[in-house]
Amino acid sequence: MTSELRVDKIIPTSGAPSGSGILGGGGVIQVVSMDLVSTAATTSTSFVDVTNFNLSITPKFTTSRILVIMSCRVNSTSGSNVNTRSSLRISRGSTPISNHFVGHFLGNSGTNDSNNYESVCMVNFDNPGTTSATTYKVEMASDNSACTTSISGGAGDGSHRSSLTLMEVSS
Repeated sequence: MTSELRVDKIIPTSGAPSGSGILGGGGVIQVVSMDLVSTAATTSTSFVDVTNFNLSITPKFTTSRILVIMSCRVNSTSGSNVNTRSSLRISRGSTPISNHFVGHFLGNSGTNDSNNYESVCMVNFDNPGTTSATTYKVEMASDNSACTTSISGGAGDGSHRSSLTLMEVSS
């Protein structure tokens, strides 16, 4: 015999947490997740979308919050001695909701330096205020056009995978 429980909202028996700085919630309504399959790279000093690193969710309630979790491996490469910074951000549509900067020192004698990997994790609660499909995307930029910023796809170096997860949390 198979059983199935379906609910729209779960509230703890003691009620939803409240108070200053507390994000109260009843529970996770839905989860969607994806892995980045291919590596993406840019020399742009303006933010560009990371190809195929976006995910949509359709909230069940306008009051729901979306917990956005992005984990990736970012790298910078250069052919000369240079300090550079890779910039990453998560956006809901065209609205940035989270930023992260990764600093690198590249090269030591004008040689091509390409092993500057950093693991990055970004976690953010967002309030889209809609029940329409909402797309979250990862964007990246380099602060020096002579340097290439890249995000590893697939298994990455070692066992690190780049992934994006969205969780709808009831309020």
